Amino acid sequence: MGLDMYLMSAPKINGMNLEEVLLTNGRFHKLKDGDELYERVKPYIKHFEEYGHSWSSLLEEVAYWRKANQIHNWFVENINNGIDEPLFTQEVTKDQLCELYKLCIETLSKRTPPFETLPTRSGCFFGSLTYDDYYYKEIDRTKSLLENLLKNFNFETHYLLYQCSW
Repeated sequence: MGLDMYLMSAPKINGMNLEEVLLTNGRFHKLKDGDELYERVKPYIKHFEEYGHSWSSLLEEVAYWRKANQIHNWFVENINNGIDEPLFTQEVTKDQLCELYKLCIETLSKRTPPFETLPTRSGCFFGSLTYDDYYYKEIDRTKSLLENLLKNFNFETHYLLYQCSW
């Protein structure tokens, strides 16, 4: 139990918008080989296996955080209009990712107090609100994750989504 946060990749499928891709993924288990919709998404299906459990999805996890409430706070304020919900998914643009990346660098360089650049956010099992070693470790890890995504993620062919649950 606690704050889990993900960046997910979803394919941009010709003739489908993001909402349609997400709806299709949500009812993926009902699609059958040969169905028109199944045939449309078939080239984008990813197969996963972990801990003896296997599944298929159109989405793929590209980043994960646990109880990094300062990062969650940034996403809540910047992509979800300041509304923190126990479960939400929102698209993240390349410009937004760049903005968060710059804030991570600024926070790590300690040019500005951390509560001004990436403030913590309280919540049910969200973790510490202290600007301690863990806080800075998560900022540094986030900087590395974002740097990799900014270099390698293809925003032309995929949507980038922020998902959280708590």
